[in-house]
Amino acid sequence: HIFNALAAQGKQLVFASDRPPRELEGLADRLRTRFEGGLVAALHPPDRALREELYRRALAHVEPAASPELIAFLADRPAASAREIQGIANRLIAAADVAGLPLSLAIARSELEGGMAAVSAAPPLTGAADPFFLDDEKVVWDWPDVGGRAIEDLR
Repeated sequence: HIFNALAAQGKQLVFASDRPPRELEGLADRLRTRFEGGLVAALHPPDRALREELYRRALAHVEPAASPELIAFLADRPAASAREIQGIANRLIAAADVAGLPLSLAIARSELEGGMAAVSAAPPLTGAADPFFLDDEKVVWDWPDVGGRAIEDLR
């Protein structure tokens, strides 16, 4: 009914599926023929040139600007969709932010090929812990058999 009402109003309808209409199970035949009567387009994974442009756009706001070598490295990696490319870009931006370093080819390589171990982050924090959490009255140094205690004991 919704399809008929919108189509009667001249609205443009867009449906997305992981398979063509003829392969959809449980779909009424009259809907299947209507779907097949429209434009059916198969979307393929982005090719290298498109991946390069998508990474360039996704990393356009990064300061300093992403290097051409970084964009080329990322574009050489296969990606199933534009969403995956955006997700990888967000992951790399976050990794660089956590490491306290500008986004670089080294960060991208270590993040995508095996974690952040190879990237040297800022020096370790010393004396930067919040004193609130280091107060001896708030730290439980030795509390054996926590599972056997009643909830009131934990308060």
